[in-house]
Amino acid sequence: MIKNLNQLKKTLKKGTCFEIIGHCREEFVGQKRMVTVANTQGFYSIIPDDPENKITLANNGKGSVLWWSKAGFWKFENGVCSVYSSNTEHTEKFLIMSFKVEEKEAA
Repeated sequence: MIKNLNQLKKTLKKGTCFEIIGHCREEFVGQKRMVTVANTQGFYSIIPDDPENKITLANNGKGSVLWWSKAGFWKFENGVCSVYSSNTEHTEKFLIMSFKVEEKEAA
């Protein structure tokens, strides 16, 4: 279970999947995404089952981007990773996105 921003950055690699469970744009809730690029600035994700979706086609096919921001803007609780536009108020009003990273099956 991801407990902080450092763990999240190590977890989100190319091919990692996650599900959006909260978003500032309601229509994105429930989307399953896959990371295409993760670097020191942020990560890009696509909707793997929808190759023609504008999210998937964004940024020359890398997908939608989310910049990391500082640790104070993040909250980690019960496996849910949430980022806010405020580093002091972690409420629905300031929510950018909440998501849950899919656990990889043990080989």
